[in-house]
Amino acid sequence: MSYQTSIHFDPTALLIIKNEIDNSIKLVETAVNTLAEEQALPFGIDDALNQFEQCTQVLALIDMPHLSQITQYSAELMRKIMAQPEQINTGDVVALSEGTTMLKRYIEFICLREVKVPQFLLDTLNRLEKALGKPITQEGQSIQPLLDCITPNFNLPQAPSLEQSQYIHQLYKLCLNKLIKQAESPLDLQGIKLVAVYMAGLAADLPSQQYWQLVSVGLGHIEDLLITEARLRTLIKIETNIGQFLAQPTAFQSNLVDLADILSICISQEDDLSQHIREQLNIGDELLSDTQLQVLSRHLYGPDYETIHTISQLMTNEMAQIRNEIEYNHQNMSAEKTQELQEKLKQLSNVFKVLNLNEAANELTQQAEKLSQPNTLTDATSVQQLMNSILASMNSIGILERNYTSSRLQLRVNNMQISLDRLDEAHKALLTETKTLIETLTQTLSLYVQDPAAHSLEALPEYFNQLAGAALFLGSSAQQTALLGAAHFAQYRLSQNEGFDAEQINCMLNVVAGLDLLVDNLKNKQPVLQSMFDVALSNSQQLQSVAA
Repeated sequence: MSYQTSIHFDPTALLIIKNEIDNSIKLVETAVNTLAEEQALPFGIDDALNQFEQCTQVLALIDMPHLSQITQYSAELMRKIMAQPEQINTGDVVALSEGTTMLKRYIEFICLREVKVPQFLLDTLNRLEKALGKPITQEGQSIQPLLDCITPNFNLPQAPSLEQSQYIHQLYKLCLNKLIKQAESPLDLQGIKLVAVYMAGLAADLPSQQYWQLVSVGLGHIEDLLITEARLRTLIKIETNIGQFLAQPTAFQSNLVDLADILSICISQEDDLSQHIREQLNIGDELLSDTQLQVLSRHLYGPDYETIHTISQLMTNEMAQIRNEIEYNHQNMSAEKTQELQEKLKQLSNVFKVLNLNEAANELTQQAEKLSQPNTLTDATSVQQLMNSILASMNSIGILERNYTSSRLQLRVNNMQISLDRLDEAHKALLTETKTLIETLTQTLSLYVQDPAAHSLEALPEYFNQLAGAALFLGSSAQQTALLGAAHFAQYRLSQNEGFDAEQINCMLNVVAGLDLLVDNLKNKQPVLQSMFDVALSNSQQLQSVAA
């Protein structure tokens, strides 16, 4: 089983509340910024905090304990800041800002990638804990319960015997100091590795032998380790343990926390020894290696949806303007206008390169160069090639934006040869018209209930058929089936010159309600659940049984 499978989760529940959480975070950030600037409690800060605290409970309810804890600690820190608005600690504000920022980015990341990686939250959690004076969560905390149940006996390599030295502790201190200051050289890393091997050899046949062997294994790849604040604390604790061991070699014994922390470093690599340790502890792929974390971190710390959406809008508008100018004025375009067009294409090409859309960038560069040739805009073939290049480039931007949007919040695109920006406009128009038709149908049924003799339902089958077509375009075959069933029922009753009773009216309204909910969710960027259509299908089947 791949690690992607191990960390995969269904983000539907989180997507449903994501907008509310984002709004709460925005309110908190605005309130704290105002508080920091004015050193007085701004209006509405209590409501913002209460709403934020409710997010803690909701996240806990949907089984997101790590996010719930970050939210809870952020709320507690905000209360601490509010308690003395005239004496604000800058460190507290920074920790709170990081907490809310990471909360928002991590939620967006896991909703988009559909994976849970709580390892990313540890440093943020630690800073909040430090600001609140709470116990610091260790990197090996998730391993500690496993060590309570078993006493591991790893098959670890024996360390070589090295020449005795009284400076080994001092060497580790010097190298670690460089590492903490981010001024380490390859020689410093080699020094740390050497000390680890030395300690493993020195502890042979002593009670702490396994611990020091694990230290040697864990630090044996220190040049490949992600050096986080949590790991720096582990390295500092190793320095303390070195001193204690050298003072009393036979009496020293590592505690459970230290053992779990060094084990977490050992399993961060992707070699056979790391896999052996995982198997002994029965740790699956849900604890990611450093390499896997680095791959995913590019998505977590890359541009967020708001950034990509803004860029997409600006570039789409610019290219749509160019497209329209070429489409309507290419035969009469002046030399000055052509040169201006050429410069715009070159500038857009540079932006595409920055976005790593190299194919689109190269295409626009080539088309810009062609504009230097005479008669390019009067030749039908050349103009068509230019328009195709612009279309492809606009679509690449559209695809990029879609890649930053959860697949559960957008309609599937089946034909990449059409303009995605115009497709988006068509979808918006379809949603608006569908909503209008739903309201018309609902009002028609309501008027019929009030006075059946005065209101005709002749148009009812056509309404249902049109809505069924809309449901198909909106990607819901289940809703389409339900609406077609309702259309068949309505047509049957009308052909028999029979009326509709209250129960049948309710069934038809329930069928339409499924599509109404689908339209609202698509408009509001909410996930579409299959269960939304179960009521529509069951009511449609009930109607069809009457018409059978």
